Amino acid sequence: MKTKANSKISILLVIGLIGLIIIILALLKIYGISKFTVPSPATLEVMKRPFLNIYDDQDRKLNVVFITHPFTRDETIKEYEDAKAKGVQFLGMSSYCEFPGIVSNPHDILHDPNNPAWKWDYFKMVRGWCHCFKRPEKFIPSSSNIPLALISESDFGNHKQHQPSTIPMKEREYDFIYVCLKDNDKCEDGWQAYNRNWDKAKEYLDIMCEKYKLKGLLIGRINCEIPKSCHNMMELTDFQEYHQFIGNYSKCKFIFLPNYCDASPRVMTEAMCFGLPILVNSEIVGGWKYVAPETGAEFTHENFEDTLKVFLENLENYRPREWFIANYGVENAGPRLLEFVRQCIPQNELNLDLSKVKWLKPGI
Repeated sequence: MKTKANSKISILLVIGLIGLIIIILALLKIYGISKFTVPSPATLEVMKRPFLNIYDDQDRKLNVVFITHPFTRDETIKEYEDAKAKGVQFLGMSSYCEFPGIVSNPHDILHDPNNPAWKWDYFKMVRGWCHCFKRPEKFIPSSSNIPLALISESDFGNHKQHQPSTIPMKEREYDFIYVCLKDNDKCEDGWQAYNRNWDKAKEYLDIMCEKYKLKGLLIGRINCEIPKSCHNMMELTDFQEYHQFIGNYSKCKFIFLPNYCDASPRVMTEAMCFGLPILVNSEIVGGWKYVAPETGAEFTHENFEDTLKVFLENLENYRPREWFIANYGVENAGPRLLEFVRQCIPQNELNLDLSKVKWLKPGI
């Protein structure tokens, strides 16, 4: 009899223990209690590139940080590990050339797949990846098995800060603006020339100056050679600080972007905010998504002149600023980033209650 009683007690104890475990698990789920240490917004550090902090609509730091560039500094991996130990979570962000793919620019040290920066498995460091690619599978293998979102830094252009000029388009000093910094005082081709597609751009500029008599503003290539047909049609400047550069948009009618290896072309969305239509290389790595019937046109090397002709005929009909405000900016891109963070990281690992947050943005 005593043995049977002991058995019943043992069974009851086991049942009770199971019930207690179920209750604890339920409480964990309901109240978001976590094994992770979640830092408060006030204790989070502002991390420097290649990291990029994320902020909410109240300008509070979220404990989620972007990795935007390969780790080229020796101390970067320690910065990552220290932040991870403090409860910081990470997402990837394609903000530099083809990263996380190998960089195609032959003038870049990251063009070499044996560079030490490529020894790290960035996909294992993050919970998801914000990319800029038409075909993400070219740069982010399916084996990475992480969530993806088409979100770029340039999506968050500040249209409230960048207001269009009151100068009518017909009265502006230049037809177009093109940004292509020189790589050295000898104007030899290098990193900038490759990324901005200078070799092909010279062919396009010759057509624009010679046949269409377009006057251009070329930023960053002072004292460099340009097509002969452009000698009296283009003004060349030196590198300009941002506060000086930003004033150039109001002098121009459209922005010319023959760029290739450009992941997040903020000059494109800035120009759109200022009301400038965009003429864009169809092979650009990022920024292709901003081309729409309302904003401008994209061209190939084969159809450049045909595209240019139609683009100029419709120049006054484009509404790039209105389209950008309706589709991007923090009001539209911010909720998309918020939803992506929710998809990638459970609430109990976050330091902010995302149900009370309107949007998120990168701390550009």
